[in-house]
Amino acid sequence: MRILTAPTHASVLAFCALGASLIAQGVVPPLVTSVVNPFPGLGAGPVPATDVQQVSFVHLPTDPSNVFYCGMTGTALSPSFGGVGGTDVLCGSYDVLTDTFTPNNDAAALNTTGTEFGLTIHSSGLLAVFDRLPGAPWLASRIALGQPWQIVGQVSGLPSQGYYDPSLATYHGQLHLIHVLGSSIAMTPIDPLAAALTGPSVVIVNPVTASSTANSPTPVTDPNGELIGVSHHDLVGSDNDHYMSLDLDPNTPAVLMQDTTTWINNGSFIGGRFFDAEYTPAPYHVLSMDTFWFTGGRATIGSTMYIRMFTPPTAGPEVYLSSFIFSTSYLPSGLTLPGVSGLVGINPNSAFGSGLILHDNSNGEAVGSIGIPNAPAFQGITMPMQMATLEAVSNTVHLGNTAVFKID
Repeated sequence: MRILTAPTHASVLAFCALGASLIAQGVVPPLVTSVVNPFPGLGAGPVPATDVQQVSFVHLPTDPSNVFYCGMTGTALSPSFGGVGGTDVLCGSYDVLTDTFTPNNDAAALNTTGTEFGLTIHSSGLLAVFDRLPGAPWLASRIALGQPWQIVGQVSGLPSQGYYDPSLATYHGQLHLIHVLGSSIAMTPIDPLAAALTGPSVVIVNPVTASSTANSPTPVTDPNGELIGVSHHDLVGSDNDHYMSLDLDPNTPAVLMQDTTTWINNGSFIGGRFFDAEYTPAPYHVLSMDTFWFTGGRATIGSTMYIRMFTPPTAGPEVYLSSFIFSTSYLPSGLTLPGVSGLVGINPNSAFGSGLILHDNSNGEAVGSIGIPNAPAFQGITMPMQMATLEAVSNTVHLGNTAVFKID
């Protein structure tokens, strides 16, 4: 693969214009390097409940880069933090470097004696959504960061089904509810003042098989909160596995990231560390997976495309530097390289990449950007991409997932 130390926006876009117009994400998943199961800092004990059934994270601009705002679900939540019975939702802050969770009372007003589940927060930190089963999801808001959540209302306009696994993301400037729809995952525009859907649902992820159900969508966004794809799960019987879908095209097959023999659901990620809730062995608990992965890129003409690259957060001496690499085609299957962890998933004979970008170890993130000219000729361009990471202290190379570069 040919890596340029300082490619210009013009050279990147000229190269991209040579590629075929396709929407896909290739076949190489994020590189999983280690699994911790159960994960101690987000389990019963640090969390004031007897189990943890779901977890989600968003970074607030008022917090240090290693501290994330957390929404979660637990059984027998302490009344000191809003527990009233059944499963309840909880908020708090989580320091990923010290594995320290600090609960708060932000979500206390959302709980009832029924079944609240799956509290997830929009990237702004001002809107949240959750299931209250049975029935449609509920939307909550707050007037400022640090304030408690208040109910806006139950979301109207969804068909009746057993659960929705709702989350929120912005797409082309419009707030959308991301949710299970039948056996698929869809996005639907929503009015945040009325908790009412304002347009048709668009399916963005189909189930992996005719007998499975896509579920538990976690939005993957650019630094501005713009939706790029979803991390999610796929259920067959009692086996719910972790998948990645990064182009919002339901015809693109989801890529398997973690295959388990049990039920995992409703997780999230901080940089290159993914978190899932696992049912077996009891009690319901959180596991973590350290990965190397990236988002690919999505933008409109006349805007800036941001490409987020992730490594495991660390307080250690590691120095991670990553490049995003373009090609004219994906490979039909991943290829190994001697001495390199991960798989090559794009055609190396036509590869063209960015310079190396330093990661922030406190959250595992590095961000690249490309200015997209305001020219109709660029609209619809799509290109295969892959991430490569050098750990400079040990002089080791890790290949992340394949993804798509797309100009809407």
